Amino acid sequence: MSVKQSEWPLRYLEDGADLGDVAVVERYFADLQLRNLSTPAALDEWLLHWAELDAWLDEEGSVRYVDMTSHTDDERIEKRYLGFIELIVPLARARSNSLDRKLLECPHRSGLSPDRFGTFVRRVENRVRLFREENIPLKTQDEKLRQQYQKLVGGLTVQFEGREQTLQQMALYLERTDRAVRQQAWELVAAKWLLVQEDIESLYDRMVAVRHRMAVNADLPDYRAYAFRELERFDYTAEDCTAFAESIAKRLVPAARELGARRKALLGVDRLRPWDMAVDPRGREPLTPFTTSGELLDGCERIFGSVDAALGAQFSRMRAAGLLDLESRKGKAPGGYMMDFKGRRVPFIFMNAVGTHDDVQTLLHEGGHAFHAFAARDEDITFLRDAPIEFAEVASMGMEMIAGAHLDVFYEPPDAARAWQEHLEGVLCFFPYMATIDQLQHWAYTHPDHRREERRAHWQALNRRFADWVDFSGHEDALAFAWHRKGHPFTVPFYYVEYGIAQLGALGVWMNSLADRDGAIGAYRRGLALGGRKPLPELFAAAGVRFDFSEGTIAPAVAAVEAVLNAAEKSS
Repeated sequence: MSVKQSEWPLRYLEDGADLGDVAVVERYFADLQLRNLSTPAALDEWLLHWAELDAWLDEEGSVRYVDMTSHTDDERIEKRYLGFIELIVPLARARSNSLDRKLLECPHRSGLSPDRFGTFVRRVENRVRLFREENIPLKTQDEKLRQQYQKLVGGLTVQFEGREQTLQQMALYLERTDRAVRQQAWELVAAKWLLVQEDIESLYDRMVAVRHRMAVNADLPDYRAYAFRELERFDYTAEDCTAFAESIAKRLVPAARELGARRKALLGVDRLRPWDMAVDPRGREPLTPFTTSGELLDGCERIFGSVDAALGAQFSRMRAAGLLDLESRKGKAPGGYMMDFKGRRVPFIFMNAVGTHDDVQTLLHEGGHAFHAFAARDEDITFLRDAPIEFAEVASMGMEMIAGAHLDVFYEPPDAARAWQEHLEGVLCFFPYMATIDQLQHWAYTHPDHRREERRAHWQALNRRFADWVDFSGHEDALAFAWHRKGHPFTVPFYYVEYGIAQLGALGVWMNSLADRDGAIGAYRRGLALGGRKPLPELFAAAGVRFDFSEGTIAPAVAAVEAVLNAAEKSS
């Protein structure tokens, strides 16, 4: 696509400028680099122009990424995406570093408002310290490896019940009350993943090697240290994440283990198998919240409107503008995401709906991200819109929690209560799983010369520590490579503990809403409106919660969830 006028008038870029053209991009960066910043007014204008270029470059890459993940089997689209990351992204990284340095050297930088620009300047200083010219081609190589993972897993399908189905569509069968059907479906999907395990293992080996080289180039001991700097984790450390995992093992693993024991008793089985984890343990048929994407849209639109009229209107706008791609299909990458088209300042939602309640939760989750983008869109300086990921996920998970009171849009009251109970159980069980994915990456990147056998053994040890209530007997290989199914270690390394931190924040928003619904939603929206202008502790505080993931915060949150679940258990 090209730059185009929208409701936000262009201040710098030409209408129709092609930001996929190296010469065009170079021309804009060269102009910014040569600007005379001799007055505060000149600096202000320069920041606006740089931000506009950054926004539209980001959108160019985002549009191509959406196309690529929507059509992983289309060679033309793949070529366009790879062309951008091979030619434009390296150029932008190098030129952006020069502009970072120009800002830090500007004598009028001290006149920028610390309240508005303080966090941004800290980020720029961090980027300059981390930047190495020799890492630019390595980053391009890493991006291409990430794309190869997306392409590989996006094309996986199986034949089941007489038709070809995506692995996402197969999730429906894991909710069937017929245990034999569940087992057959699970084993078929597991076998498909094992067919590509060698390819995925090879990809990850190459990723670890490339990422470690980037860290060494930046004079850092390992990629974990590099990633924590690159992800701008200014307010916590790798050691804090390890302590978080310890607290999860102490407080949340017992809670999840108890839920597993309850499930086993209700199912009447002697051991819980991996195909027993999604079915209703009381033998009720799977929840069927919708059959078409239109019904999913209608229901979530009503929920968002019930939570807050303005949020409902924003979602309606997205729907009218075609800013959603919901259905699962062959050739579409798995998972879901919200993409902020920063030039037009509108969000886009991608997911793989197949008709389950998880799809409802996914759209509520990505809707929260979309509302975050809307809340910060009035800020002209792009760099000030993006909140740290840990708080961005409060926006999404907080919406899931707030929306739980409105699930009767999709269900009769008994099923709405059941759906909410299942969601809360999922919240408790998520934390141990998050810890396995996070801690695997801590180990892998601090042991960059590890062998595959060692990695597999470490993953299995993590599962024994955090998920020992599921019996994989006879399917040990499926367990040994189960982490392949989680895209984060491949496509967004070290981006997973944020979900755990944010889930605690979201639980805080929910607990606040039980005491004062309107006050909690108001605080939630105020936090979102700050964008990235404040550090994490202040963003959390604005939303009415604490930035803390110690056991002191975990314990009351778990107790609040368990109280709801125990009450539901007694009444059922």
